[in-house]
Amino acid sequence: MNDADLPHLVIGACMNVHRALGPGLLRDAYDECLAIELREMEFDFKRNLPLQFDYHGRRVKTGAYLDFVIGGVLLLLVRSQEDVSKREQQELESKVKLGRFKAGLLVNFNVSSLRKGIHQVTVKRREVPQGGVA
Repeated sequence: MNDADLPHLVIGACMNVHRALGPGLLRDAYDECLAIELREMEFDFKRNLPLQFDYHGRRVKTGAYLDFVIGGVLLLLVRSQEDVSKREQQELESKVKLGRFKAGLLVNFNVSSLRKGIHQVTVKRREVPQGGVA
């Protein structure tokens, strides 16, 4: 499987969960069902990892957690709320950047159509020319 395909496959798993449960439940229900779905699809993932990153050569440990890290390259944040704020979308972008992930998804299951609840971030890495620095 190509890393570029991973977000689409994970979105499919989220849609399966949403189709089965519908909107209106607490976040932990979607979390647990999504973990089952991802296991059945044989994805390598970890849950509830603390966000850690390097700053000026020192390891910084935060109180923030990463809901799902899939294949070591995709961050998935799960929500079940009325709406996703701009701040939460920025949080996704920051966590993707600090965690050095290739992509990130923020999925809000408390919507009538899941497509409206999906926010995606893809990191575009600049290529470094030979002998130079980007």
